[in-house]
Amino acid sequence: MKRLLALSALVASGALCLGFAANQMLKPAPAAQAATSLAAASAPVTTGSIATTTTPTLPPLPQANAPAPAIVVAQTRASLPALPPIPPVGATTPPAAGVSQAAHALPGGAMQNGATPLAATPVFAPAAPVPLPSSYRSMDVDGPYIAITFDDGPNPETTPKLLKILEARNIKATFFMLGTNAAAYPDVVRAVAAGGNEIGNHSWNHPQLPKLTLAAADKQIEDTSAAIEASTGKKPLYLRPPYGAMTPTLQQHLVQKYGITMIFWSVDPLDWKIRDAQSIYDQVMKQVRPGAIILAHDIHATTVAAMPRVLDALIAKGYKFVTVSELIAMNKPGAPKVVAALAPATPKKKTRPAPKPGATPANATRPANNVNVGLY
Repeated sequence: MKRLLALSALVASGALCLGFAANQMLKPAPAAQAATSLAAASAPVTTGSIATTTTPTLPPLPQANAPAPAIVVAQTRASLPALPPIPPVGATTPPAAGVSQAAHALPGGAMQNGATPLAATPVFAPAAPVPLPSSYRSMDVDGPYIAITFDDGPNPETTPKLLKILEARNIKATFFMLGTNAAAYPDVVRAVAAGGNEIGNHSWNHPQLPKLTLAAADKQIEDTSAAIEASTGKKPLYLRPPYGAMTPTLQQHLVQKYGITMIFWSVDPLDWKIRDAQSIYDQVMKQVRPGAIILAHDIHATTVAAMPRVLDALIAKGYKFVTVSELIAMNKPGAPKVVAALAPATPKKKTRPAPKPGATPANATRPANNVNVGLY
């Protein structure tokens, strides 16, 4: 009987184990169970005659700092494009292949997508300074301005008289002095400068500079400039070559070495040759134009005697006197001519007086290398 009971208990225990195992096998998988739960939760709930739908319950989100699986990280890195190397400071980055530089460039030199801007090319290169001409004969001006110049002085007798004539008319002139005279009469040099007149270099003793050696020509310029500077404290800026004799090679040398500018002339009354006041007047009035540089000589009494009439006639025609420096500052190549704006000269019957005793014949030749002959 006891054996029968034990056997029955054993059978019952086995049956219970088999039932538990079968029950576990019949349970759905977790994913299926979640889907079933979601479906069940989404199933309409009937309350009377109204059917409602419940909000599904979403699975919990992963934690913010939860590390991603290693395989996901590797795949993400593999999918990213390779970054270009960082260029050194100051280097430029060329545009990407297939993209023109114009597509990258933005106004102001910036680049799209933060790319390094390309080196900017200036629109206008800085203009080189334009050198001033190294010589002048006249100027193109837009007004009735002229410059009157006097050569070969100073002379202790005639130059002071001329200064009074200029001062009475408030005229500033330019004096091209010989070094020998400037050194001999420093008081006259200072008087010329004190009157607001300009002083230029006319060589030491009036030679034809191109006929000298280069060293001798340099000495002519240097000694004269030194004599003028000793009296005025200023070196001359301008040189009038004696006789107007100059060569391109010598001119280039003197300009480069001394920074000096050659001043020639456009009006020549030949007062050194025909020492007659009427002739000086006629020639000046015939040749003068706006922007003209008038040549005369302050060492001749006939020239000084002619100046009051010459200057008054030019003023009456509307001309205004300036120094050579001021005339150069007014120079405007291509300026319109203003001759028509000037007052017409009063017509006069020309009468040529008989030559005075001792006057130089009109066909006289120019003696050379004489400091007191009144040449150019």
